Parts: sequence; structure tokens; C-alpha cells
Amino acid sequence: MDKTGKIVMVYDEPAAICAKLWLRDAFTARGHQVRTVFSRFRISNVEQRGKAGKLAARLLTLWQCLKAMAVSRKGDTVVCWSQWSGLFFNLLPGAGKRYIISCNWLTPVPNKKTRFLYVKALRNRRLTAVINHPDTKARILEGYGVEDTGNIVCIPDVYDDRDVFREPAYPVDGETEKYCFCGGRANRDWEFLLKAAGECPQMEFRLVAAKSGWDSKWEIPRNVRLYFDLGAEEYYRILEYAYMSVYPLKEERVSGLINILKSVQMGKPVLVTRQSFTETYFPDGCREWLIPFGDMGEWKRMLGKVWDYGQPEYAAKVERMQEYIQANFSPESAGRQMEEIIARCKGADREYGER
Repeated sequence: MDKTGKIVMVYDEPAAICAKLWLRDAFTARGHQVRTVFSRFRISNVEQRGKAGKLAARLLTLWQCLKAMAVSRKGDTVVCWSQWSGLFFNLLPGAGKRYIISCNWLTPVPNKKTRFLYVKALRNRRLTAVINHPDTKARILEGYGVEDTGNIVCIPDVYDDRDVFREPAYPVDGETEKYCFCGGRANRDWEFLLKAAGECPQMEFRLVAAKSGWDSKWEIPRNVRLYFDLGAEEYYRILEYAYMSVYPLKEERVSGLINILKSVQMGKPVLVTRQSFTETYFPDGCREWLIPFGDMGEWKRMLGKVWDYGQPEYAAKVERMQEYIQANFSPESAGRQMEEIIARCKGADREYGER
């Protein structure tokens, strides 16, 4: 493809903890000139601190966009890793002369105050909104009342190729802690999981949540250890030593996919609510780990079943999952799709002429 013009990657967290550098590396490996813009803070953490945190997160995001403007020029491509980065960048004077790839667009919750940002972005032929599940597209078009112009593209989440796929580590009695892990912010059904944990007293659970989204009225069973607002290193250390990961979700809204992929790379079984977007990541032989929404009886049954796996079954199922993820969700495939987006945008400019 035409490799004229550089690619500016706008990340929403510091370089030292960024888990999304695979795309930068994919572009570089394919011969592109790449420039990166990092945040001094993990903006998703800032956003969790109430109304003041949300305002601070928006201002930090806008500052990232201004920095990207300063290091880019007409004809360059700006890849924003957050939806809000894409929305703000679309408003800046002169940004229309760049090509914008705005990643991580989620199932919309239309808000009258911000609707105009989304409508303006979705009508910009030089902006592409990237979703990670095809069902999200129809919801975006309907939620914001815009026509389909082909600038909403689905690229599934991929594994981070800076991490190796580890062999499943079955715990040794008396030598290794055995517990279930659940972490994250978006769409986790914490109340449901606490009830499930309470009905499985033979099992141990480690939960990592955002304090701002936690209800202090929820009863915490004795077999649950709870952590709030941990940094990435601590968060993944708890996941690393878990026996398995569990992610009950509250609603049909794309979420939890990075945690699923990380768990698989670390060699863990993953139990998650069966949704159209989670089914994509589970092959035959592991699909029993997809559990119907809100089915407490089935969650308890599968938690107990996986908890009692012998070493051969544990290893075989995790290895099957790892093979499937490696074959179907690689950074290389996402890099190729991103190139196709850039080529399409530049081709449209040549066809219709610059405005």
C-alpha cells in the first residue's frame, strides 16, 4: 500500500505500562514511519474518580490530541486508542487534513450533551471508527441516527505478542494458592459474582475492582479477597497466579475481551457470560466455559467442575484455547486490516478530491 505520510499512535496510558504496543510494532514491521504519543497517566484510572475524574480524563485526552496535532501534518494518519481521542481530534482545526482511525468504539449509550460529537465524527469520511464486534455497528448507527457510509469497521481484539503463551500451570497441593480471579471495570456483574462465591464456600476468589463502581452495601463472603484500583503490574500479578478467571457480565455490551485474551496467554481456564461477542473467542471443546446470562445454577455447576479438573483435562482445554487464539486473533492480522483502512480513506480522497 501507499506508505507516504507517517502514522501517529495516540495512547491513553504511559509507555512503561502500555499493553497496546503490538499495533505500533505491527506498523513498524510493515515498513511504516511511526510516531507515538503517550499519556503521563493511565487515563482510564483517572476517569474512575467521580465527576472530577471524568473531567480530568477528558482534558488529558484533549491534551493528547493537541500533541498529536503538533507532530503530524496533512496526509498523516492518526490512530487514537480511545473513542474520546477520536471524537476530540475530529473537532480540532486542521485535523480534517489528517486521516483518523479511532479505536475502541463501544456499544453506545446516547447522551444528548455529547451526541453532536459522535454524529460529526461518523459523518467525517476521513475518520474510521473501529469496533471489536460486528453487532456494535448497528447499535451505533441506530443510537446516533446516522447512515452507514462504510467508516465503521470491525477488528476483533487480539493478543499482545510481547507476552508469551505460557504452559498451563496446574497447582500443586499445599504449595500453591488456588483461587479464581475476576477483575476489570466495564460491565462486570460484581453483585452476581459475590452471590455465586458465597454459594461455593470450598473455593477462593480474588476480585480487583474500581472503588467508584462498588456498592458498599454488597455483602462480601469470607472466601473473597477484594482489591480496589490496582496498577497494571499488581493487577496482572494476581491474574498470573490464579487457577482460573471468571467474568460474569451484566448486559450485552462488548467488554472483558482483553482480560479473556490475557488469561488465555497466561494459561488459565476462562469462564464468562455467553454473549455474541464472547462466543467468538471460544473454540469447540471449550464452549462449555460460556455460561448463560444470569444462570446461577449453571455458574455454580461450571465453577465446581473446572475447580475439580484433573491436571490432564486442565492442560488440554487451556492448550486448545491457546491454539485457537493464536490462529485467529494475531496482531499481524489487525495490522493488515488497519492498512486496508488507511488505503480506503486515501483512495476515497483521490476519488472525490480534497475538500
